[in-house]
Amino acid sequence: MIFRRFTYLIFVLLISFSANATHNRSGAITYVHISGYTYEFTITTCTKSSSDADRPELEVKWGDGTLDTIPRLTFNSVGADVQKNLYVGRHTFTGPATYIVSVEDPNRNSGVLNITNSVDKVFCIQTEVVISPFIGSPNNSLIIEDCPCPEFACQGKLYCYNLSAYDPDGDSLSYSLVPCRGEDCMEMSIPEIYEYPDNIGGGSMTIDPVTGTLCWDVPLFQGEYNLAIKITEWRNGFYVGSVIQDMQLTVRQCNNDPPIITDVLDTCVFAGTSVNIPFEAADPNPGDITTISATGAIFNVGSNPAIFNGATDTGTVVGYFVWNPNCDNASNSYSNIIIHAVDNDPQVSLEDLSSFRIKVNIPPVTNLVVSPAANSMNLTWDPSVCGNIERYNIYRSLDSTDTEESCCENGTALGLGYVLIGSSTTNSFTDNNSLIVGNDYCYIVTAVNTSGVESCISNVDCDHLNFEIPVLTHVSINSTDASTGSDTIKWSYPKELNTTLYPGPYHYQLYRQTGMGGGTESLVYTSGSQASIINPDTTFEELILNTEDNAYTYRVELYNNGALLGSSIEASSIYIDLTPNDNELYINWTENVPWTNSTYEIYRETSPGSGTFAMIGTSSTIGYRDTGLVNGATYCYKIKSIGSYSSSGIVNPIENWSQEVCGEPFDYTPPCPPVLDISGDCDLEETYLSWTNPNNSCADDVTRYNLYFAPFEGDSLELLTSFSSDLDTSFIHSERGSIAGCYYVTAIDSAGYDNESEPSNIACIDNCDGYYELPNIFTPDASGANDLYHPLLPFKFVDSIDFQVFNRWGELVFESNDPFINWDGFHQKNNKKLNDGTYFYTVTVYEIKLEGLVPRSFQGNITIINSH
Repeated sequence: MIFRRFTYLIFVLLISFSANATHNRSGAITYVHISGYTYEFTITTCTKSSSDADRPELEVKWGDGTLDTIPRLTFNSVGADVQKNLYVGRHTFTGPATYIVSVEDPNRNSGVLNITNSVDKVFCIQTEVVISPFIGSPNNSLIIEDCPCPEFACQGKLYCYNLSAYDPDGDSLSYSLVPCRGEDCMEMSIPEIYEYPDNIGGGSMTIDPVTGTLCWDVPLFQGEYNLAIKITEWRNGFYVGSVIQDMQLTVRQCNNDPPIITDVLDTCVFAGTSVNIPFEAADPNPGDITTISATGAIFNVGSNPAIFNGATDTGTVVGYFVWNPNCDNASNSYSNIIIHAVDNDPQVSLEDLSSFRIKVNIPPVTNLVVSPAANSMNLTWDPSVCGNIERYNIYRSLDSTDTEESCCENGTALGLGYVLIGSSTTNSFTDNNSLIVGNDYCYIVTAVNTSGVESCISNVDCDHLNFEIPVLTHVSINSTDASTGSDTIKWSYPKELNTTLYPGPYHYQLYRQTGMGGGTESLVYTSGSQASIINPDTTFEELILNTEDNAYTYRVELYNNGALLGSSIEASSIYIDLTPNDNELYINWTENVPWTNSTYEIYRETSPGSGTFAMIGTSSTIGYRDTGLVNGATYCYKIKSIGSYSSSGIVNPIENWSQEVCGEPFDYTPPCPPVLDISGDCDLEETYLSWTNPNNSCADDVTRYNLYFAPFEGDSLELLTSFSSDLDTSFIHSERGSIAGCYYVTAIDSAGYDNESEPSNIACIDNCDGYYELPNIFTPDASGANDLYHPLLPFKFVDSIDFQVFNRWGELVFESNDPFINWDGFHQKNNKKLNDGTYFYTVTVYEIKLEGLVPRSFQGNITIINSH
């Protein structure tokens, strides 16, 4: 009787606790770093005011195996039957690690439509804290400006909401919808316990992963719904923590429409400029009062926050974003701002949201000036107006390019085709990196601050090295021969040479090396002495060369009164080589020239030995494939390059010829493999193979096949047989005592090339089961009938056996490994006939299977009768 009363008391208490604990609506955990490994945590919850289960303190699990109880700091009513609670406590962790801090409470409020029996489900919120020496300064969690406590939506109306979260450390945030959490802070299972609100309430619920704006388009059913938003923090691309906001949304019937904000395009501004941007909103319902405001880190973080002058009015309401950004506000990323417009409808206030982004750029570098000096370019510019500049980046391009840019984008210089060639900590730079006389070089400069923020590009300035040395323009093959070939070499005289400083007389020396450079030079020509720089020879034809097998590289020097003034950049002839393949020749060429070749004309001899070449195509890059040729036929080619220097005053276009080269297409390309099919007949012990003819699909020159075989799976497949016609596409494999095995087939193309395809698919087949059976009686009476004991015939696919016969006393009387057995009924040791009676056997049959010899064991009895 006492036991029954005690049980009843427990049951009543449990019922009472469950009824009073129906209170949790929403919540989140945020934190700030205090010092060392100590952090201060703020737990915000929204509960049902009418519930008796008030929580003056909460138990917190710190994620390090410890827990604590922290007191409530404040609570206040924030709406109909909604109370907002604030709990604050500190904890010191033991060291670097990732900790999951969580708060668990026995019950949510009842009646949540998308949580099964919500009153009985545990409410849990959690935050992940990352303590690591590799993330830089200790992390502070994001801050949620617009606590969802409570949130209401209208049935059949678009609902949008934003937590207005920002990160005080400047970390990036991303947003996602996740299931609410329950017991042990595990995600509630879908769909047994939890469904996303739109799966129950209709419409479609989405969240913008960048701005965090949540929209439900549109809720169809009234009631209370719970959802969870995971806000993840990223620092330089690395995960540094997350907060899960559990929130409740109540859908009601109402006739209100939300205000409408006029979107404003994202913008970029220079540090030091004043920003005053108007934002407008209007409510479609006459008489409704609209309030416009804005949220974002830009209003809360740093020493120079922006302000938003909000407004409240009927009709159209205008708010102003006001900011005077300075150089410290410059950033490679945008600042996100959420514009809010909310009405005052007495039933349900609705809100419109608009995202706006602004980025502050370092003002561009000004007054860039480029000037040549000997073989270098000197650059100067005005220092940046920002004082926190760490370096200047210098970009170069060959000739001028379009510099229209959007200063909102990073990496603009590279996007315009410029190449980063160096940097400087001062407002000057000398470029002496592989500059070539005859080319125009254009430069832009950017400023980079101590945070790695790069300014917009400077003005563009271009110039060329002074034309004070000779410039090679032609290295062209006149004739191709292994011993009597010739090259023509041309150069331009130095038009900007200071003849007052270097009055002459002048002469040139021309040097040649075999190949594309880097070899030993030989002096091949010295011009006569000339009084005028305009007069000396600038053309030379070199004879008796092996232009068939070699390219040649040249360099010319200018001398004034016997003293060297300077040397040109070296330049080579074009050298072709051919790569044959099936019905084609690939023409490749190499060159080493200081000018830019923009076009290559490919010429082919019209008929062998004719000496007449016709252009068959052009290419803007090195390499050309000539197709549709006849294998074994001879084709000869040469190439003309067309190019120029970027500076004026030099011959344009520059045209040069390669050597002539001949080759024959040869089929090195194997055909595609056939597709193999397999079947078999165990009774006939035959394996049937058939395969597709690639000439009917993916090839045109298959002439024969090779068939490969292995009796067991996993063995190497060896050549079984060959077929001499492409029409032979089937084969019967027989007379081997098994049908088990694996096969593949290959295709071989035209005779003389013998290219074998990749293997087809490997096709395998196995032997059938159960072909070996033993009788239970025999009569060894020398009658000529049934005198020998043997398996039922015919048997198949047996390699060997382990057969033993025992009498009734367990004595071994016969054994054999021969699958045919052929026992005559005699004792194998004394060679005496055995008495009539029943004997017992065990046998292990080693059957031939695809995987190898597979043992199959069984046992039985044998009756001997009519023995003598």
